[in-house]
Amino acid sequence: MANTKSRAQKKYFIFGSFILCCLGASLLASAMATLNWFEATCHTDQTTSTGSIHFGLFEGKRTLKDGSTATHNLRVVCDAGDCMYSCGLSKELRVDQLRLIRNNEYYTSWAVNNCTLLLLAKSRSPASLGTLWAKEEEEEEARAKAEVWAPEETRAKEEQEVEGERESSTDIAPTTEDSKDDTATPGSGQAEFMDYGLWAGTIACLCLGMLFAVVGALFAVINTATTPVEAITGVPGLYVWNTLAALFNLVCVICWAVQFHAHLTRNVLLYDKDNGWTTEGNEVFGYSYWLVVVAIFVHVANILIIFFGTYEPKVKEQMKAPESKSGTIMLY
Repeated sequence: MANTKSRAQKKYFIFGSFILCCLGASLLASAMATLNWFEATCHTDQTTSTGSIHFGLFEGKRTLKDGSTATHNLRVVCDAGDCMYSCGLSKELRVDQLRLIRNNEYYTSWAVNNCTLLLLAKSRSPASLGTLWAKEEEEEEARAKAEVWAPEETRAKEEQEVEGERESSTDIAPTTEDSKDDTATPGSGQAEFMDYGLWAGTIACLCLGMLFAVVGALFAVINTATTPVEAITGVPGLYVWNTLAALFNLVCVICWAVQFHAHLTRNVLLYDKDNGWTTEGNEVFGYSYWLVVVAIFVHVANILIIFFGTYEPKVKEQMKAPESKSGTIMLY
């Protein structure tokens, strides 16, 4: 009767292990699906210019408020060991944007021509930094007013000057002096782009942690219904799956922490820095990252539950001394 009760208690603890494995896998799936591994507010020297940015492992979103509010969807692109969040519509455009920024040949007009603007809400206040969408409107209004009174020769001259300025701003590569910037590209030794190895390692460890959490849940169900003969499919296996899940989650957290401190604590607005935008000093880990940290503690708690629910101290059997047979001799 005592053995039957003890066996029932073990099954209750093992079923609890199944629930915790499902919880751990759900936390990891949520972390992968959400876009808040990295969060930051951005600003310029102007007090009216603010914005926000948040990244997931694959996608992100950027919102800038500078008299007008512009929002872009971002996607990760990698090339030659460097990764960044690009607003390009296709993979080819995203790679092109990364290479242009790396070679210091990028211009703001590239994003206007190749990125979809999700939201452009214009306020009454003018753009403080003259962002590109506001610049074009101001130039068109100025030209329209000038056409009313300017003579034909002056008008033609102004048009040639405007065309010359546009060509110089879009086609001519920057000189050595112009290309110097306080925020250098990775080629100059400063870390702006993400590291491909750390990014891929974060995703790989997250997937492996999720896999072992699911495997642990499946074998917990098997151990609840039956008593497996082999050790790897029994209670010892539950220790293995939960330990591996916790370890891979830990490596995932470490990889992203290194990525964050080494490559994301400078200005992540690579193609807005020429307009004065920066995120430096405003970066934090998002809640998606902390979901993986919680998953580590879930699997550690799972190991403790399995231990307290299934551990049985071995009772040492005491050896009894053989009884001495004392015989009596009968004399007749």
